[in-house]
Formats: sequence, C-alpha cells, structure tokens
Amino acid sequence: MQSIYNELSIEIFKCIPNPINLLVSSRKWYNISQDPHARAEWLIYKYGRAHALFHAVRLGNSFITVEVIQALLSKNVILSRYFVQRMLMHFGKYDENLIDRLGELQKKLTSPWGSNISLVIFTKLITEGYNILNDPELAVKGNDMELFHFLSAGPLVINHAPDKLRQNLNLIKDLILKKKFVPFPPRPKPTYEDTVEYIQLIQARAHEEYPPKDGYENSRQLNVVARAILIHPDLVILWKEIGYREICSDVNELVMQGALLILFPPTPPNNWECPDVRTIVDRLKHLTELGFQLTDNVIEEIFHYFEHKLSEIGDLLMNSFQVIRKESKSDIVSSCLIQAIKPERKFKKTDLLEFLIKRVDNPKEALKNALDHHKVGFKFNAKFIKTTKEIRSLSVNSNLYYWILKNYGPNSEVTQKCFDDIIESRIWVDLKLQETPDREVPEGLTIGAFNSICSIYLEFCEEKVPFKANILQYLQLINNYEIINPFFTYCIWYTINRGITFDD
Repeated sequence: MQSIYNELSIEIFKCIPNPINLLVSSRKWYNISQDPHARAEWLIYKYGRAHALFHAVRLGNSFITVEVIQALLSKNVILSRYFVQRMLMHFGKYDENLIDRLGELQKKLTSPWGSNISLVIFTKLITEGYNILNDPELAVKGNDMELFHFLSAGPLVINHAPDKLRQNLNLIKDLILKKKFVPFPPRPKPTYEDTVEYIQLIQARAHEEYPPKDGYENSRQLNVVARAILIHPDLVILWKEIGYREICSDVNELVMQGALLILFPPTPPNNWECPDVRTIVDRLKHLTELGFQLTDNVIEEIFHYFEHKLSEIGDLLMNSFQVIRKESKSDIVSSCLIQAIKPERKFKKTDLLEFLIKRVDNPKEALKNALDHHKVGFKFNAKFIKTTKEIRSLSVNSNLYYWILKNYGPNSEVTQKCFDDIIESRIWVDLKLQETPDREVPEGLTIGAFNSICSIYLEFCEEKVPFKANILQYLQLINNYEIINPFFTYCIWYTINRGITFDD
C-alpha cells in the first residue's frame, strides 16, 4: 500500500511546473522531492528525455546527484556524445572560492552551465557517456554541432546544399543514431519589458559566444539544424527514433518560417515564379505531418516579415493558412491580432494591422480581445500603485494607441481602454519621481518608455478622450500640473459642449 502511495505521490509531483512553494510548505512533499526517481520523473515530464540531463546540470549541485543521474539513465534519457563534449568545454571554468573572495561582485556573476558541478558528478557523467556510447575512442574533444554543420552542407548556399547533404547522409545517420547527436535546448525568450534591464539582456544576447555561458543553444546553431531539416525533412524521423521528440517544438518557428522564406525569397532569382496555394499548402503540410505546427506566432511573424508585400502576397498566404489550419479567415486573424500587437512591435508601419483589421468579421471586438489579452487597462488601484515594485510601463507600444485613437475616435471603447492604460502608467511615473526627486526618469524605466508615456498621455488629452470617474482616486495622489491640468480643462470643455463634467 505504501508503494502505491509513493508512486501516486511521484506522479503528482512530476506534474507541478515549479514545486518550490510546495516544498517549503509541506515536509511530506519536501521528502518526496529528495527522492532521485521523483526528480528524474519531474525532469523528464517537464523537459523531455532529450534535455533532461542538460537541465539536471543547469539546476546545479543542490539538485543533481549520482542517484539522480542513475535514475535518469534507467528511464532512458539521452546521453549524447555532444553532451559529453559540451561538459568538457564548460567544466572547471568557474572557481567558486575565487568568486567568494570578490564580495559584492559575486552577486552580479552566475556560474556558466556545467562549470561548477562536483567532480563526482562530472566523472559519473563522462564515464556513463563512454559506457553508453560504447566507444573507447570517443572523440570527446571534437564538436558534433560543428560536425553536423559541415555534414549538412552548412557552408554552402542553399541551392548547392541538398546534393552535398545527400552525399553525407550515412554519416549524419551515424551521428544521430549512434552518437545520439541532439542539439541543446533553445534559450527561453524573455518577457518583453520597457526596462533598462531588458534592453541590456537583449544587447548581451545579440553578441552570441560559443559555447554560451548559460548552456542553451544559440540561434545560429539552431538555424543550422532547421536548415538541414528543410533540406532533408526525414532527419526528424531519425531524431524521433532515438527519443528526441522535442525536435519539432525546439525549431518549430525556424523551420516553418524558413519554408516560406524559401518559397518567397527576399531577393528572388530571375527565374522565380510566385507559388500558388497548392504549392504552399503541400510544403507546409509535409512539415506538419512530421510534427511541426503553423502556430499563431508563426503566422504573425511571416506576415510581419512580408509586411511590405502584403498587397501582393498577403491573401495568398492567408488562403494557404486557412487550408492548413482548417479555420475561417476571421478566426485566424483574431488569433493573429493578439501576436501582432505584442509590446515589442513598434508600429513604425501599420500595414499589417490594417491588413488584419480588414479581414476580421468584427474588428472592434477582435481588437478589444487582443487588448484584453495583453492586459491593457487599469491593473492596480490607488493603494497598490503607490506600493507596487513592478515597473508600470505601457502594456503595448504607444504607436498602437495613437493608431487606435485616430481610427476609432476618442469615444470608442477600445480607445478608452487604451487611455486607462496610459493614465495609470503616467500616474505611476509621477509617483516614482516623487520618491526620487533627483531623478529625471524612474529607476529601471528606459528614457524612450518615459517619453512615450508622457507624450501619448498629452496626445489623448488633446483629442479629448473622456476621463472616467475612477481617475479621481489617482489624481488625489499627485500634484503634477502636466497631468492634472488636462483633466480640469477637459471637464470645462465637456461642461460647455455636453452639459456634463465627465464620463462615468
């Protein structure tokens, strides 16, 4: 009976995405979390057999033990030659004792992936690599990612690559089936923020180093894999054969977008002919049958990339996506619109926005749903906006708010929703500047975001967008003339022209 109870507990434990809060609140669950098999099951469930060892190493000495490694291997996780090679690249490059002596600087440093695991763990992983791959002359000093790049004709232009890849196909099969070559997982995308920290993070990632300190595979290497799949899609079958079932999700966007970029090259050759719906559908269907997906994000990214050519190929793409997705045009647009207005979009051009709006059944409702998805509007109240530690920038780009104002007018529901978001951001900015009067911009907020909040607020005020009654609780917190004056100016204007003071 106890055995069944333990098994059920592990089954529950592995499904918890982030169990740390559960562990600190319950000794029973803490004890379960110490079980090597529970940890192994959690890793496999969350990350898959191909990436379980990568994340076990990433989580560090407080998580990975010899017993956890043994439990993972008993459950047939993939231990590739490439994994062994990367371990050897990273291990020992972080001196924990030296970092301890650097005091405050330690807080700004994180140890590179695999660099500070214990010697016992490192030895276990390398030894198991030799045993599992059954190769006493294992080429651990090589780099299977570079080898794959060479064998898949990476150095050649795409037109000449297929022949070379086919010549090397047996070597590629050996690399995947016998050496278990699997790329490391893609780096998680950070949530967009109008903050200095986010800008610094993106700038740091723009200069990719190899091997990357965080261990995740760089976009350059993942593009090598995606390109090889586009040349020879059956490589996916080989990877799935060894248990790498995450291959499609790992490179989904790169492969699906790459397929369409091949059909619609940025610089078409003289003999290029525009593909028809059947050609596009056949190409995409071949990939979806392998496990790739034509997601909302993929569709929006493609439309965004071809924004300058939507008048020529926009409907051709849309009709093709309808066939693949088996959805109405309006449903696809509604989903795509959510991605199209994400905060990282700057809207220097609005061709895509106008293209989508014209092809949805109820534009205002679709736009409202998209704004709701991004939580545009009031997020706090007068009490919490004073105490929040969050940076309250605009939920989406100010250029989108301006476009909505000009297209739907000051009294539209969607315009009002935007104004709510703008007002709260503007109030937050003023409150933070009250706390630090020596600063010109709130700490952490970018200068660009600060200017956008201030200017779009004035723009909406000048267009006489109605203030709601609940704005009064915010106005009591501030004494900034630039914020308060438009409110009372508008009330006087509205009294004269409409006979009431403000919209409730």
